[in-house]
Amino acid sequence: MSEIKTTVAEQLQQLQMLMHRTALHGFAGGRGRNPHRGQGRILALLKIKPEISQRELTYLLNMSKQSLAELLAKLEKSGYVTRKPSEDDKRAVTVALTEEGAAAANGFDDEAPEAAAMLDCLDEDELAAFSGYLARVIKKYEERFPDEDFEERRRMMEAFMSRHGCGFGHRGERFADCRHDRGDGFFGCGHGRHGHMRYCSTD
Repeated sequence: MSEIKTTVAEQLQQLQMLMHRTALHGFAGGRGRNPHRGQGRILALLKIKPEISQRELTYLLNMSKQSLAELLAKLEKSGYVTRKPSEDDKRAVTVALTEEGAAAANGFDDEAPEAAAMLDCLDEDELAAFSGYLARVIKKYEERFPDEDFEERRRMMEAFMSRHGCGFGHRGERFADCRHDRGDGFFGCGHGRHGHMRYCSTD
């Protein structure tokens, strides 16, 4: 590996560590759930569609059934969501946002997107170039998972957001024209202008 590749790989690892530490610091400071991670991502999506099947949530958030079930159990215990058998199909489960959950999701709007704020050190031209570089790296990573249909997942997410009045902005920025308010790019595996997936984390 060339020296510059080694340097960039180390910088990416450092960036990942710092972003994770920043997220943990936010929790420790009492800022609540992160709309880009775990429980926060579920609440942010339910803010757009207050009732949704657990199966659809699993697909849209790109989580395993077990991971989603664990997060929903925590949210249900906190009084933020309810789960009940679907009226149309008793084998399916409907997840609904409660008033307490809606209040928690609304709290996301008071917090500036941390990752977007960190990008203020770059001008528009630098951001455009950086976005292009990231798109190529993400594409390379996606090729490591040939069994995953990332394009189909993107189309499904775009269709969902379109049905509920939300457009797409840059990666990590706010979605435009969302009729339920403008939450930021809350899907940890969401999509930006270049349509690339973000790999999900759960907490």
